[in-house]
Amino acid sequence: MKVSWGVGITVSIIVFMLISVMFIYIAFNQDVNLVRDDYYEAEVKYNETMEKVKRTSALVDKLKISVIENNIQLQFPKISKSENINGNILLYRPSERNKDLSITIRPDSNYLQTINTANMLSGMWKVKVDWTADSISYLNDDIIMVQ
Repeated sequence: MKVSWGVGITVSIIVFMLISVMFIYIAFNQDVNLVRDDYYEAEVKYNETMEKVKRTSALVDKLKISVIENNIQLQFPKISKSENINGNILLYRPSERNKDLSITIRPDSNYLQTINTANMLSGMWKVKVDWTADSISYLNDDIIMVQ
């Protein structure tokens, strides 16, 4: 049975249109998580953030972030009294925004803060530590793997 070329072109166009419509449907139903809901406000504060990063990189003794057993340990540098160190720790889960954690910085007398990971999902987490010591602001970013 021989099919005319007009039928072949029509079938090809219909198949192409069906694939295009299916692709558009799938694309519009994908959940897109922004890194931040307040990305515009964060962009406005970009210069301030860069100054914090410069101050942080100039430190001789750096903030050390490590995962030991079921804990995340943050060892703050001894540039101030431990009670003068404050700020916020953001644990950001790129794959699931609703799992993000925000923790207030409260180091002990050894400049160490421990965060229990028992209730955290295993996998990659981004850690953003926005901290202040003696009224000077610093910013650390790191990536950790929770087991």
